Amino acid sequence: EVNNVRNNVGLVDVSTLGGLEVRGPDAPEFLNRFYTFGFLKQPVGKARYALLTNEAGVVIDDGVACRFSEEHYYVTATTGGVGNVYQSMLKWNAQWCLDVDIANVTSAYSAVNIAGPNARKVLAKVCSDIELNSEAFPYMGVREGTVAGIPARVIRVGFVGELGYEVHIPQHCGEALWDALIVAGAEFSIEPFGIEAQRILRLEKGHIIIGQDTDAMSNPAEVQMGWAIAKKKPFFVGGRSIQELNKTPLKRSLVGFVVNDLEAPIPLESHLVLDGDRMTGRVTSCNYSPTLNKPVGLAYVEPGKTDAGSYFKIKSSGGIMVDAMVVKLPFYDPENLRQEL
Repeated sequence: EVNNVRNNVGLVDVSTLGGLEVRGPDAPEFLNRFYTFGFLKQPVGKARYALLTNEAGVVIDDGVACRFSEEHYYVTATTGGVGNVYQSMLKWNAQWCLDVDIANVTSAYSAVNIAGPNARKVLAKVCSDIELNSEAFPYMGVREGTVAGIPARVIRVGFVGELGYEVHIPQHCGEALWDALIVAGAEFSIEPFGIEAQRILRLEKGHIIIGQDTDAMSNPAEVQMGWAIAKKKPFFVGGRSIQELNKTPLKRSLVGFVVNDLEAPIPLESHLVLDGDRMTGRVTSCNYSPTLNKPVGLAYVEPGKTDAGSYFKIKSSGGIMVDAMVVKLPFYDPENLRQEL
């Protein structure tokens, strides 16, 4: 499944993703206060990564905010976190009293992600009223139109690092859309891919999963998400705490690593990073990468072990010590050329 997405085209059901509608004159201001990035100047027709922290500056969710008009955003959230995100939105706006309407529309939409070098060719067969070429519909663009005759919101975004589109349609049309894309992609040998394959694909791109690669103490700097923090905003939830946290040296960092010894057991989630008898971190994600032909993973390590080329030891299955080498993320396509085809 991984190889088919990397070399051809695959289809995965992402209907469980959270969906939130934020509408009203103050919608840009609301998102600007709620998420870490800046949203006041986000162009209509574009999506922007949305990282959410709590008052303590801890990373608690992420998604993309799609701006369909001056006063209308459609925001995705993690499957397990959308309920809390929605409640948090309502709580904060009870204090801010901004002119916005917030609705949890997760159950109103089905969605699929079609990804791979041939994704555009397949989608073009069932979508005639949206220009799909890269100039008209660039990476992180959003468009509204019809796909297989179904009203759709199309987001050009890629968790797996390939040319890809998320297609969000009314919930009752999910099966019809899936069937239409499978038929349209038959000549390109389209195949479904599942969550396990998706997790390997995202790991190869170094994308974190909130709640797996983060914990109740993870701040943006620890998980290499400082780029998602707006530097000039006067306020956002958790902003003051993040400023204070950034004044102190990091005690740990999430890094990418590879295991070059193919005979060694593959480390598993929560396997310990050790320095002698001292625990210094843990593995958060690890799997065999069919693209790189070796195990790759993410782990928390102590300062001094974060530079590319550094080595650390993981206590793997059976107590076997495995040598892991730190590498710069992402593991695959570091220039992000493939998702911007």
